[in-house]
Amino acid sequence: MDDGLFLSAVLIALALALSGPAGLLLALRQRHRVQVLERRLALVEARPIAGPAPMQAPTLISPPPAAAPEPPRPEPASEAPASESPLPAPPPPRGTVPAVAPGRTASAPSPSPAPSIEERFGTRWTVWVGGLALAFGAVLLVRYSAERGLFGPGVRIAGGFALAFGLIGLGEFLRRRLRGAEPMPSIWPDVPAMVTAAGTVGLFGAVYAAHALYGFIGPGLAFAGLAVTGLAAMAAALLHGPALAGIGLVGALATPLLVGGGGTSLWPLALYLPVVAGSAYAFAWLKGWRALAVSAAIGAAVWALFLTILPGEGAAVHAHLVLQQALAVLVFAVLPGRGVPDEQARLDRFAAVALALAGGVALAVLGGTAANGDDLSWAAAALAATVLPALAGLVAAPAAAGGAVAALTLAGALVLWPQAADPAGTPFFLLWYGTANPGLLIALATIGSLTVTALGALRLLGGSRLPYATALSFAAGAAAAPLAALAIADLRIAGGAVAPGFAAAAGILAAGFCGLAALCRRQGEETPSPALALGLGAFAAAAVASLCLGLVFALSGGSLTPALAGAALATALIARRLDIPALRWCVAGLAVIVAARLAWDPALIRGELSRTPILNGLVTAYGLPALCFGLAARAIRWPARPADIPQQVAQALSLLLSALFVFLEIRHALHGGRLSEPGTSVLEQGLTTLTALGFSLVLTRFSGPSASPVIRFGGLAFACLALLQGALGLGLAANPLLTDEPVAGGIVLNDAVLAYALPAAAAFALARAARRDGRPTWFVRMTGGLGLALSFLALCLAVRHGFQGERLGLDRETGQAEWYAYSAAWLGLGLAALGYGILKGSATARLASAVLVGLATLKVFLLDLSGLEGPLRALSFLGLGACLIGIGLVYQRLVFAPASRRAAPEL
Repeated sequence: MDDGLFLSAVLIALALALSGPAGLLLALRQRHRVQVLERRLALVEARPIAGPAPMQAPTLISPPPAAAPEPPRPEPASEAPASESPLPAPPPPRGTVPAVAPGRTASAPSPSPAPSIEERFGTRWTVWVGGLALAFGAVLLVRYSAERGLFGPGVRIAGGFALAFGLIGLGEFLRRRLRGAEPMPSIWPDVPAMVTAAGTVGLFGAVYAAHALYGFIGPGLAFAGLAVTGLAAMAAALLHGPALAGIGLVGALATPLLVGGGGTSLWPLALYLPVVAGSAYAFAWLKGWRALAVSAAIGAAVWALFLTILPGEGAAVHAHLVLQQALAVLVFAVLPGRGVPDEQARLDRFAAVALALAGGVALAVLGGTAANGDDLSWAAAALAATVLPALAGLVAAPAAAGGAVAALTLAGALVLWPQAADPAGTPFFLLWYGTANPGLLIALATIGSLTVTALGALRLLGGSRLPYATALSFAAGAAAAPLAALAIADLRIAGGAVAPGFAAAAGILAAGFCGLAALCRRQGEETPSPALALGLGAFAAAAVASLCLGLVFALSGGSLTPALAGAALATALIARRLDIPALRWCVAGLAVIVAARLAWDPALIRGELSRTPILNGLVTAYGLPALCFGLAARAIRWPARPADIPQQVAQALSLLLSALFVFLEIRHALHGGRLSEPGTSVLEQGLTTLTALGFSLVLTRFSGPSASPVIRFGGLAFACLALLQGALGLGLAANPLLTDEPVAGGIVLNDAVLAYALPAAAAFALARAARRDGRPTWFVRMTGGLGLALSFLALCLAVRHGFQGERLGLDRETGQAEWYAYSAAWLGLGLAALGYGILKGSATARLASAVLVGLATLKVFLLDLSGLEGPLRALSFLGLGACLIGIGLVYQRLVFAPASRRAAPEL
C-alpha cells in the first residue's frame, strides 16, 4: 500500500476513533441532565406548602414533660404571588450538608460505597490511558512521517500543528459541553483536561521539531514559541485543573526523547527545558500545586545530569544549569518568603532543603563537566550557583539558609576545579601549580566569597529584628565562605608550601572582617539586638581565624590544625565576652574537624624535624592546638553549671592532643628527631607508661563530684592505657630479659630502673590518690597491682644487671650468687610492702607483701634447695626462716594484736 494512502487511512481512523467516544459522551451527558431534572422535580413535589402554621412531623418517641419553648419561625423575606409557585431551591454546593427543616430529625449521612472494579475501569483507567495514548500518538505520528519521508518538512510541521490545535480545540469543546451545573466526582479523571493535555504535548513537540529537526525557525523564535506555548498551557491548566498541568509537564519533558535530537548542539535543549520547567512553576504558584512544582524540579535536575553525558557544548549545559537553578530558587525560596517581616522571618525548612538539593545538583553537574575544557563558562556557572542561594536569603529572610548553602557550594566548586593536565609543565605563576587556569580559580574564590559575605552582612545590618536562628544562618554563611575559599584555594594552588601571597590575602580578609565587626558594634550601640550581637561575634571570630590562617600560610605551610585551634580559642573568648551561646557550638564544630583530621592521619607534621628536644615542630603541630582547645574549654564553661557538650568536646580534644604531644616528644628525643624510625626501646616504653600514669594522676586529682565527665573518665582511660602499655610494652615487647638488648647505665641508675621503677612509683601514687578521692575499688586495685608488677620487674632487672652487665637475656648463665640475690631481693621488697601496709593501714599493701613472701618461699624450697650449694643454700634457708618468723611477730604484735595494745594505724 502507498505510504500516503496509509497515512490518510490512519488519520481517518483517528478521527473516527475520536468522534465515536465524543458522541457517546455527549449522549451520556444528556441522559445525566435528564436524571438531574427528574430528581429536582421530585424534590419540589415533596416540599411542604407554606401555610399559616408549621406542620408537625410525627415522632417515634414521646416528648419530655417540660418541653423547651419552640424557637421563633423566621419571617419570609418576600411573599410570592398566589398564582406563582415558589422556585425550587438550588442544590447545595458539593461537600456541604443541607439544612434540616424545623421539626425534622437530621439523619446521619450514609457512607458512600467503595467504587467497583467496573467503575474504576470505565471512569478512571480508560481516561488516563486514553490521554497518554493521545499524547504519545501525536508525537509518534510526527516521528513516523519523518522516518518514512512522507510529505515535505513543511507539511509535517503543519500537520503536527494542526493535530495539536485540533486536540486543544476538542478539549475546550468537551469542557464547555460536558461541564454543567453539577460537577463530577473528584475521583474521576477530567476527560477535557486529558484531551487538552495531549494537544499541549503535541504543540511543544511541533515547535521543538520546527527548530531542532528542520531549522525553520532560529533559537530566538523557538524560545518565543515555546514560551507562548507554556503560557497557553498555563491558561488552559487554570481552566482544566492540575491533571492537564501534570500530563503536559511529563509530555513536554519527554518530547525531546520521543521526537529525536537536533544534532550535536545542546543549545535547543538548554533553552527548551527551562521554558517547560518555568511554565510548570507558574501553574504551581498560581494554583498552589506544590506537587507539580516538585515534579518540575525533579525533571529539571534529571535533565541537567543527563546533559552532562551528552556530547556537545559545555556552555549550553552550564547555561541550562543556571536557568534551572534560578527558577528553582525563585519558586521554592524567594516567592514563599517575600514580604515576611523581619521579626516573623523564621527559617523555612522546605526552602533550606530545596536550596541544598539545588546546590548538590549544581556540584554534580560541575563535576561532570570539569574536563570539557571550557573554564570560563564553568567558572561562571559555579559563580551563579554560589550567588543565587545567597541572593535568595537577601530577598527573602526565611531563606536565610541560602548563605550557608552558598558557602558549601563555593567550597565544593573549588574542590572540583579542573586540574592541570601536566602539573610539571604548567607555567610558573608565583607559587601556584597543579590547577588549570589558577588565575580564574582565584577570581572565582574572591568574587564568590566576597559576594556571599556582602549579602549576609547587608541582611544582618539591615535586619536587626531577625530571629536568632535566622541571624545565625546569615552570620555563618557570611563568615565561613571567605575562610573556606581561602583555605581550599591555598591547598589547590600552593599545595601546602609556604605562600606569602595567601598570607597577605588572609591579612586583608582579617581587616575586612574587623570592619564588619565594627559596623555591627556601632549599629548595635544605637539599636541593640541579638542579631547584631551575633554578627559582631561571628565577624570578630572570623577575623581571628583569618589571622591564624595567614600565620599558617606564612610559616608552616598547609597545616590547618593550628589555625583551627586558634580560631576555636578566639571564638570561645568572643562567645564569653559577648555572651553568644551559639558560638560555643562553633568551638565544638572546630574541635570535631580537628579530631576528624587526626583520625584520618595522626601525623600533623611532614618532613624532617629538628633534633632540638621539645622546641621543635611538634610544639606548633600538637602542643599549641592542645593549649588553645584547653583554654577554649575553660572560656566557654558555664559558671556553677555542669560541663555541657561543647565544653566536653574541647576538653577531650585538648587531652588527646596533649598526650600525643608528650608521647611524640619522647620518641623525638630518643630517636634523634626521626619519628618514623622503626623499633622501640625499654626506656621509651617506660617513659610512655609513666606519661600515661601521670595524665591519669593529674586528672584524678582534679576529678570530683562536679568535675566534667571528660576529666573523670579521662583518668580511667589513661590508667587503662598505662596498664596495657606496661603489660605489652614493658612486659613483652621491650623487656630486656626477652630481647637481650643492652641496658645502658650504672649498677644503680640505668635504663631498666628508669623504665620500670619510675612508672611503678607513679602507679603507687595513683592508687593512693584514687583511694582518697573515692575511685572504684577495681581501679585502686588495678593501679596498685600495676605498681607492684613493675616494682618486681625493676628489682629483678636491677639484680641481673648487677651480675650480668648490659646484656640481661634469659639465655645467659645465672650464677649461684645471683640466684641467691633474687630470694633476698624478693623478701626485702615483701618486707617493705608489709611495713608500708602497717604504717598506712593498707590491706592491699599487706596482701602484696604476702604474695612476694610466698613467692620467695616457693623459690627457696623448690629452686634454691637444688640449685644452690654450700653456704649459700644454708644462708638462703636461714634468711628465709628469720624473715618468716619476724613477719609472724609483726602480725601478732601489730596487725592482729588486741585492741588495747594495738596502735591506731594512720589513715
